[in-house]
Amino acid sequence: MSIQELNINLKNYFIKSGFDYVELPLLYDTGIFFETSGEEIRRKMYSFIDNTGKEKCLRPDMTVPTCQSFINSSSKNGEAKLCYSGPVFRSSQENSNHSIELNQSGIEVIFSEKNLNNIHEMDVYILKTAEETITRLGLKKFRVKVGSLKLFNQFINTLKLPDRWKQRLVRHFFRRNYFASLLERLSEGVGYDNEKKDSILKEKFNIDTLSNESLKELIDPQNVRGLGSRTASEIIDRFQLKSLNVISKSDGKKFVDLINNFLNLSSNLSDYPSLLRDFVKLNKISSFENEILQIENFVNLISEKCNLENFYFDNDFGHSIEFYDGMMFEIYDPTGQHNLISGGRYDKLLIDLGSKENLSAVGFATNNNNIIKLV
Repeated sequence: MSIQELNINLKNYFIKSGFDYVELPLLYDTGIFFETSGEEIRRKMYSFIDNTGKEKCLRPDMTVPTCQSFINSSSKNGEAKLCYSGPVFRSSQENSNHSIELNQSGIEVIFSEKNLNNIHEMDVYILKTAEETITRLGLKKFRVKVGSLKLFNQFINTLKLPDRWKQRLVRHFFRRNYFASLLERLSEGVGYDNEKKDSILKEKFNIDTLSNESLKELIDPQNVRGLGSRTASEIIDRFQLKSLNVISKSDGKKFVDLINNFLNLSSNLSDYPSLLRDFVKLNKISSFENEILQIENFVNLISEKCNLENFYFDNDFGHSIEFYDGMMFEIYDPTGQHNLISGGRYDKLLIDLGSKENLSAVGFATNNNNIIKLV
């Protein structure tokens, strides 16, 4: 089977399974990918300036264009089952001027969560469809790795960290190098405790601690450089605000250890709820029972629809594409060397692209360049 035949084979399979085929252009304005897909896609995007001065790119992904096509369509149904098949283009990391053509076939299900009987219904439907797609191609042995960005966000929100730090950790989870640097900074402590405040005052002004009024008198905008457009009062207020959101170095280290221990949780999917429950109990994490029940619900539903032996859960798992915000998964061959399918849940993308309705979405794309090596 050639790669083109595989593309057509999967396209026809999805159409026969009830999905509407979407014919997508090859060329797009770069803006929709800059705003939705994240750093990894931006770095690999094959882009150029056209003769009108606009920046264009060959499509690096087909989920965003498919969702954009749905929003721009005349359909008023509010829900859809869509499919696509064909090449996407991403630049080589070794040579940014070298275009790489990858072939994908995929499906996207757009729906209203209020119409579901079970909150995980569509997530499990996508996993089941992905499993059936792989087995239909004759690949009997494979592994499904599952993770949840939503679960990570819920865990971070249980921590007694300043809100700005919770937001940073959640927002930058996909940027793994920067995320690691945030954890390193957190391990050194957050904010200005009394020791830090005294140290700063001693270093900058050679004085011991002062009241707010004394500090305002000391920081004279006429004599102190580096104020920019801020007033002395604004600087003092900011200084004191930071001192109110203090995490000591010892506590910061404990938070970082706890986050890393959470991310290290992984197991066969059937064992994961118990593993998570033991972790929560051991670390005395409050207000997490509902999240555990939801994971148990998710696992039970998968066990009814799929072969649970193929699935394992990994907390330290996230795609490089940043529009995912819930369940995420990848399917590999037994060796783990070939990624065959990637997908997940992305509830915010449609709103970001201009949808007026509060719709959810979940889907996956096959990696046909890898699949063709095995079929």
